[in-house]
Formats: sequence, structure tokens, C-alpha cells
Amino acid sequence: MDPFALNRYNYSLCESIGPKRPPGAERGRVKVEQNDKIVIIGVTGYIGAWIAKQLTDMGYTQIIGTYRNEEKARKLQAMLPNLNLYKANLGEKDNWKEVLSGAKWVFNQGSAFNPNDKTYKDRGRTKEKGIRTLFQLAVESGSVMKIVHTSAESTIAYANEDPSKTTFTEDDWTNENREGLFDLHMVSKTMEEKAAWSFIHSPENTTNISMTTIHPTHVMGPSFAPWHHDMIYAMLHGDGAMADSQLYGVDVRDAAAMNIALMKSPEANGRRHFASAFKTTYAAILHFIKEQFTDEQIRAVLGDVVRIIPGDDAADLFSPVQQTSYYQDMVPRMLNRVVYKTNYPEAYAYEYTEPNITVLQAMEKMLKDKSQRACD
Repeated sequence: MDPFALNRYNYSLCESIGPKRPPGAERGRVKVEQNDKIVIIGVTGYIGAWIAKQLTDMGYTQIIGTYRNEEKARKLQAMLPNLNLYKANLGEKDNWKEVLSGAKWVFNQGSAFNPNDKTYKDRGRTKEKGIRTLFQLAVESGSVMKIVHTSAESTIAYANEDPSKTTFTEDDWTNENREGLFDLHMVSKTMEEKAAWSFIHSPENTTNISMTTIHPTHVMGPSFAPWHHDMIYAMLHGDGAMADSQLYGVDVRDAAAMNIALMKSPEANGRRHFASAFKTTYAAILHFIKEQFTDEQIRAVLGDVVRIIPGDDAADLFSPVQQTSYYQDMVPRMLNRVVYKTNYPEAYAYEYTEPNITVLQAMEKMLKDKSQRACD
């Protein structure tokens, strides 16, 4: 029995455009040519490395990547010798003029970071400053035409104060100011994305740059580079207990492919897009892994594995705190009541990877990388 409840899509790009064009729509109509300069900010990241790989396979010849970690950059350069890599941090101006000079298309996989930030609001202000600096430099370049910014599902579907609301689309926003948010990372990501849209729609955008945001759900699948653990490790590693819950997921290779599809689509300009391929539960993923791998292999990848409490039982435990953000966000997920519904299904220009394949190949890749590290 397939443990995954699937939402599969196989749509082609929409060729029509509505009567009201978003900012930058005309510039976004220019075709992405193979010799155009393309920048991937955060190229050593989980999705960023796959974007670089896929663009390389498509024959693009001027792929620029930015990084923070020297060792990762050297290893990625060995895997993709065609890349031109620059060390650059969002929020700082070093190297950015050279990175963006003559660039037309920018994939932003990064966020500004300051180790001295004390609160998540501080982190949010750092991210706001970083994204504004990037966009200002993109305007100053005079060449950047479009930015695809990777945000997250956490900027859409949380901190909801209406207990009856269980269906979310790209029109919804997380309320980053709600008290008691259980995952404060969503505060800074939401602040960052709002700052990005504010700039795009402001008079500061004098060169009429277009932007699309992509909102991946739980990203899983084999990493291109050997240093990533995907969400499977983050979700299932540990020696404690966790409540079972529904989750939406997407293969990392599909998240990268959707970034590229959105960059090429003028209809995507000015829009936010879910990147989601399937719906399942933590228990279903763990059950599938236990069917496919030995206990020794699972320990090698995950170490200790969490004990999963059935969602119905966990929801009952939280009944005394029904007015909290945690309850209103998470209990509907424990009870499998939350629905993500995209407004733009035509943007999904490829067929999503089957979730069983995603999980299987992710585990196999993590085993392979662990074995390789042991030999090095």
C-alpha cells in the first residue's frame, strides 16, 4: 500500500496573460538566452546547487554563484567547473557590483545573517536590510530584469487567528507579529519577503525589475552536493517524541526546476507560488523508510529516531491551550485538516517526482555521502 496521499500535477506553462500586468511584466517577456548572465545567490545551498546543475545541463554558459563557505565552494566548483563563483554576503556590498554587472536573471536562495542578532525580530531586520541592499544593487546594475526569490510556506500558512480557516493559498500571509509563534524563523522570513515586495512596488525600482517568489513546502530528496541533510533527517532524527502531523512536500530537484520555470514565465511576474508536490505524514514517511532500509542503515543516516505519537492523541493533549498560536497552527495539521491550494497550477511546468522515489533516493544519497566521508 502506498503510504503517501498524493497531489500530482503535470501542467504546462500558461501562454496567456491577464489584462492587468504586474510590475516588470514587459521586461520579463524577454527570453532567457543561453549566453545570458545568470546569478544564483547561495549556490552551495540545497536548492541552489541543483539550480546550478540543471542550468548547466540545459546549456547555459554564464552561471555565476555566490557563497559564504570556502570549502563548499571549492567542492562545488570541482563538480561543476563551468561555474564562476564569488564570495559575497547579503547585507554587505563587497563583490556585488561585479557579481551583478551585466546579469539579467537572479535566483535568490540566500538571506542576510548577523551572528549578533538577539531576537527573531532582529534577524528579520537584518534580512530586510539584506534584501533591500540586493535589490538596490540590482537596480544600479541597470541589467537585472527579474529576480526569483525563494521564500517558504511559513510566510503563508501560519499564525492564523481564525480557527475555522484551514485552506491556504498564495494570497495568505503569516502574521509575523502574533504573540506566541512556536517557530520564530517564520517571523524573519515573512519580514524579509514583505520587504522584497515593498521594494518591487516602490518608486525605488526605477528599472522596473520583476520578481516572483517561490514557497517550497518540506524539501526532500537527494542533495547534489555531499554536505546536505534534507528535511527527512531534520524531521525524524532525535531520541524524544513528536506528534504525528500532515505535511506537504516537494523533491529538491523539482523545487529547482520550478525556480527555473518561474524565471522563464512572464505570467509568474508579481506572483507568489507554492512549490508542493504531495501530502503525507511523518509516520507514513518513517514507515516507508523502515520498509526499505535495515535498522543499521537507518541508524547510520538518522541516528536515534523519534517516537511518533498519533495525531489524534497528541491533539487531545493540547486541548487546554486552544487559544495559542501553536494549537491553532498545529492541531489542524495533526488532524489532517489543512489544505494548500495554489492559485496558479499552470505554473508547474514539469511532472513532480513521485514521493516514494524522493524519500528512497534521499536516504540512498545520505548513506552514500556518509560512506564517502568515512573513506576520506
